[in-house]
Amino acid sequence: MRKNESPFWPQKSILNPPPPKEPYEPVRRVRKTLTREEQKEVDRVAATKHQLPVSILMEHAGLAVANASAVMAGATTTPIHLFAGKGMNGGDSYVAARILKSWGYKVTIWDCFPNDTHTGAVKTNREAAESFGVTIRPAIEFDPAIWQAGISRMIHEQEPGMPCVIVDGIIGTGYEFSRPLPQSLCAITGKIEAGHVRGARVISIDIPTGVDCNTGEVDPGAISADLTLSFILPKLGITLAPGKYKAGQVRVPTIGLPINFADMVLGPIPEPKPEEKEEK
Repeated sequence: MRKNESPFWPQKSILNPPPPKEPYEPVRRVRKTLTREEQKEVDRVAATKHQLPVSILMEHAGLAVANASAVMAGATTTPIHLFAGKGMNGGDSYVAARILKSWGYKVTIWDCFPNDTHTGAVKTNREAAESFGVTIRPAIEFDPAIWQAGISRMIHEQEPGMPCVIVDGIIGTGYEFSRPLPQSLCAITGKIEAGHVRGARVISIDIPTGVDCNTGEVDPGAISADLTLSFILPKLGITLAPGKYKAGQVRVPTIGLPINFADMVLGPIPEPKPEEKEEK
């Protein structure tokens, strides 16, 4: 028996050094925000190059929304109202509603586009939520007073109500300040804001409805959130004034992608030119 095979021979010594370790390269997140166009490119590459279709990312996002809603609700007796648009944010809302229903929460989906045809993963998840018994109603029927959309705050102590959570999944990065919110949506966001004043807690998906993703400009009918769940990276609009004042606390939950996925897709941020550095 050779000495280095003996159980009594030191496994690590000058005569028997351990194999060299791979050099440690920390995962770096160079980018801090995403614009509307960058978000679309990240989604496209995830689906085409990495075989992660929208339906899988939507399931992860909906689970993140469900977890945040459950934490904010605090108890299964707390009503959770999810306002769903016809885009990806609406799909996230349908997924979250299905999951929350399975956890025993009192869930209602308020469809903001009940007369429009839903397509793709949004349609699939809407039908799945409905098949599991989730109530879906037109959003225009929501009434913060009748539906007890929030416990009274100190300034409204005499108003009846009970705790509730409202999830804003109406319009995400697709909103542009150059195209104001239609009056039909402003009527809905106004009711959400009325519930917020009465004590409801509001969660926005990706970015509050009515905040421009690229500029941070805010529509008069924009929603004020207590918490914004922004996927992959925070959207640029909620880091700029006045949009950042609508976002509340911002969290970036994982949806099954590497932490530096945006850098993998978009590459490093280009260095400013010498003349730009001098101007700064």
